[in-house]
Amino acid sequence: MRKLKKLEEDLAKIQHELLDLDKFRDTSFLRKFQRQLEGEKSELKEKIVKLNQTQEQKTSEHLEIIKRANHNRSAKMIRNWNYLRAVQRNYFPEMSLREIRTQHRIHKQGLESAISDVAWRNPSP
Repeated sequence: MRKLKKLEEDLAKIQHELLDLDKFRDTSFLRKFQRQLEGEKSELKEKIVKLNQTQEQKTSEHLEIIKRANHNRSAKMIRNWNYLRAVQRNYFPEMSLREIRTQHRIHKQGLESAISDVAWRNPSP
């Protein structure tokens, strides 16, 4: 509770400073300082909101983050497999996807792989 009160006091100070800046003439330094104060204000607001969150809100936010991370991971895996399938289909139909995936890992490490750089740069002929 003490921390929340301190954050609210700091927020009030920043808002008061922003109102007082109208007294000065408009310069690039003044605009830069206003942007800095606005950034600090938004950070303080986020902290206040985070402190006021209930346990249910925290768990729902956490689940949303996990859901988004899983979606991003899934999209990346789909892209990678499509890329590897394109290399297989257009250049090495006799190789298995597992072998191509191994060669791709070796290529990404900067080592010499059995598949040429042309296939990795442009999997569609």
